[in-house]
Amino acid sequence: MLKFSIIGAIEPDVIVLISVISAIFVGVFTVSLVRYLKNKKIRAEEANREVEDVDVKKGIRYTEDATIVDKTGEMNVTYNQQDLILRQNKTYTAKRQADIKPGKYTILSARDNEETFNVRIGVYVKEYKHGQTIVLGEGEEITPVSTDIILR
Repeated sequence: MLKFSIIGAIEPDVIVLISVISAIFVGVFTVSLVRYLKNKKIRAEEANREVEDVDVKKGIRYTEDATIVDKTGEMNVTYNQQDLILRQNKTYTAKRQADIKPGKYTILSARDNEETFNVRIGVYVKEYKHGQTIVLGEGEEITPVSTDIILR
């Protein structure tokens, strides 16, 4: 009888070469799979941290939720289209023809972890809380001292 063996017909060097190539392929596949799963987990965590109902106009992200306190009673930092961001240590003057007009505003923290902050209105520096209201008169100056703030 004629016996035919495929393994007997292949040289041992070729078998070693195929084994090495297979081991490299399995290693690369395993590393790729681990990276993919890790990136998928990171993307899922980032999606959980994103604010819902975000509207992007001309490269600026606005939130449609205007509440200053969320459902759990924690601070809710949102940026709406009519809001004004005031930069730290920059003085702004309330004028009819300026961005900051005289009137009543709700003062908000621009950072989640800062519930209280210092603001100079006129000549006096005072500590304000997230969600507190202020009134600016014609020609009155406002300067965020300790952090950026949002006027709504």
